[in-house]
Amino acid sequence: MNRWWKKYWWHCALWTSLVVAQLVQDYVAYSSLINDIGWGQEFFWIGIVVSGGIVSVYGYGYILSLFNWRKHVFPFIGVTLAFIFVFPLWQGIWRSYLSNLFFDNSIPSISQLTHFSFIFFTSITRGWAFVGLGFVIAFYNDYLNSQRQKQLFEKTALSAELDSLKNQINPHFLYNTLSYLYAQARPLSPQLSESILILSDMMRYSLHQTDEQGLVSLEKEIEHINNYIQIHQLRFDNKLAVNFSSEGNLAHKRILPLVLISFVENAFKHGKTGDPNHPITIELRVGNDSSLWFNIKNRKSEGPKEHSSGIGLQNVRRRLELVYPNQHQLHISNTNALFEVSLSIKKV
Repeated sequence: MNRWWKKYWWHCALWTSLVVAQLVQDYVAYSSLINDIGWGQEFFWIGIVVSGGIVSVYGYGYILSLFNWRKHVFPFIGVTLAFIFVFPLWQGIWRSYLSNLFFDNSIPSISQLTHFSFIFFTSITRGWAFVGLGFVIAFYNDYLNSQRQKQLFEKTALSAELDSLKNQINPHFLYNTLSYLYAQARPLSPQLSESILILSDMMRYSLHQTDEQGLVSLEKEIEHINNYIQIHQLRFDNKLAVNFSSEGNLAHKRILPLVLISFVENAFKHGKTGDPNHPITIELRVGNDSSLWFNIKNRKSEGPKEHSSGIGLQNVRRRLELVYPNQHQLHISNTNALFEVSLSIKKV
């Protein structure tokens, strides 16, 4: 309840203020005060502007912020036309029907329907004006958000480049050392030599697989996940309960690197890995429209809990927002016994 209130309290306050503004406005308009005070008519029109601004400017701008109106033309046109009539409709309903519950504003010579029609059509021009102003505000906010996102992306890219330089002090030295250890271990322990070879492949993938857009081959990402699972199986003598399946055409698909593996690492770190009745289940599907669906779920470990700051998952969420804005959905379910992550990307 508290989380819901923190998210929506501003909306509740604004729409409540709309009703209060209408009540106060009508108290002045439909009582003797409109004749007793010189600014009664001005107050009446100020109330119309305030209430119309709340309905059209705020409401219209908020609806546009819920989807990418630049790319979705028909929904944008539909929302625009709808809000052009929202303000006149609200004024007509309020003036002709609802305000009668509080004030005697009826006009004996005309019916409520006639009164509603008059208010509705005379308010349409103001509806155009409010929607126009709302669009300007929405356009400006969209511009500011795009600039902030661009600056954040550039800052993140620079930070990633610096981190990459730190991590690549001399990768050839590491590869040569691993190759030497592999050659020395091969005649002594096939299991040890295989582990070294897998580790070398994982390190090579982590450092040198991205293209100009910072994406990697989906097939390589899956191979990296398989290597991660395999090296843990070698550590625990193939006693881990893990089911990993992938479906669909994986060829020529690109994805943000080291995102899927972050969820896998989290499952191995905090999940119950040795129970064959409740294995870690990893599913990946690529649709005919090049969409991707990834799901991983695990039973939580019943032993001592390892402290986690949650920064890893936060970083993954932020990277997805930067690279796939409005193109992905990430759902994380965290219950007492089960942890599950579902990720869908519209196109890879």
